[in-house]
Amino acid sequence: MRMTALMQKALDGAWLRHEVLAENVANSETPGYRRQDADFRTALAKAVEPRVTLLTTSGRHVDYRGSGGIRVTQDEGWITPDGNGVDMDREMAEVSANAMYYAAVSRQLSGYLSLIRKAVTEGRR
Repeated sequence: MRMTALMQKALDGAWLRHEVLAENVANSETPGYRRQDADFRTALAKAVEPRVTLLTTSGRHVDYRGSGGIRVTQDEGWITPDGNGVDMDREMAEVSANAMYYAAVSRQLSGYLSLIRKAVTEGRR
C-alpha cells in the first residue's frame, strides 16, 4: 500500500472517530444514550497486513476476511441512573487524544508530500 493511501486511511479513521466522540458529547444528557466509539486502528492494521489469498475448495470453508470496515461499538461501561453512559471527562480526554493523533498524521503526510515535491523539483534541474 502506498504511504499516502495509508496516511489517508488513518486520517479518515480519526475523522470518523471524532464524529462519534462529538455525538457522545452532544448526547451526554440524553437519558438511555450509550457511549459509542469507532475502532479504526483495527481496520488500519488490517489494511496494511500482507494480502494472502486462500483457496476455498468447499462451501464449508470459512471466509477469513471480515468486512474490513471501521466498527462503531457501544460501550457498556459506566452508566448513570438515567441510563446514560457518557462520562464527559473521558470524552473530552478522548477527543483531545484523537485530535493530537490527527494532527500528527497530518504533519507526517505533509512532510512526506514535501519530500516528494522536493525530489520532483530538484530532479528537473
